[in-house]
Amino acid sequence: MLDSGLGGLTVLHALRKLAPGVDVVYFADTANVPYGDRGLDEVALLGARIVERLATYDPAAIIIASGTTCAAFDTCGWPASSAPLVGVIEAGAASALRASRRGAIGVIATRGTIDSGSFERALHALAPATRVTNVAAPALVPLVEAGESGSERAHAAVDAACAPFRTAQCDAVILGCTHFPHLRAWFAAALGPDVALVDPADECAAGCLRILERSAPSEARGQAQFICEVSGDEREFARHARMLGAPPMTSCTHVSLVPAL
Repeated sequence: MLDSGLGGLTVLHALRKLAPGVDVVYFADTANVPYGDRGLDEVALLGARIVERLATYDPAAIIIASGTTCAAFDTCGWPASSAPLVGVIEAGAASALRASRRGAIGVIATRGTIDSGSFERALHALAPATRVTNVAAPALVPLVEAGESGSERAHAAVDAACAPFRTAQCDAVILGCTHFPHLRAWFAAALGPDVALVDPADECAAGCLRILERSAPSEARGQAQFICEVSGDEREFARHARMLGAPPMTSCTHVSLVPAL
């Protein structure tokens, strides 16, 4: 599993609900977080290097637990991999269409993901008449990475970002960056009980579990190992991960991306 930082923990949580014993190697590229303000070609290169690194563990599947990385791969091409690659964009689009009553769907994600149009294309491929409202929210990922998910600063930032969804009367909003479910309480407060909040992690985890059960049933059981590799400060990552309710780590080590950018 890979992400720029803490966001992919939401996907890990969803996967562990379905397969409590699954073994996970999680690469957090905190040396380069946030991804959303980087060019998609750069993000695709970073993601390909991490996929190559994760392949050394001979995984049954690799979850791209980063909306921006999925958008970059959609735009620049998906890397070669002997293991199936599972993303969050198609999963989020399918879940949102099931949740929406009127076909008015909002997408909130990083600037890179929104500019790529990946979620909108996925939604229109499944339901061409869907009305999509896109919001880029570059301020939110740094708040999560800094451990400020529960702060009033985060509350205010989410409320401001949600204004276009209220104006468009969206009835479902895709949390299109895996960091954003860590702010779910603030999204619920900003949008109210009549707007479905769609976390692509649930559908993504279900898709990964189907792969495990089909191709590697022993890995689907596993021993609940949680091995973290972090390109930045591994101690800071571990501390913030614990604050967000991450499971106990088997190990957490610093690993540089080679060659470095």
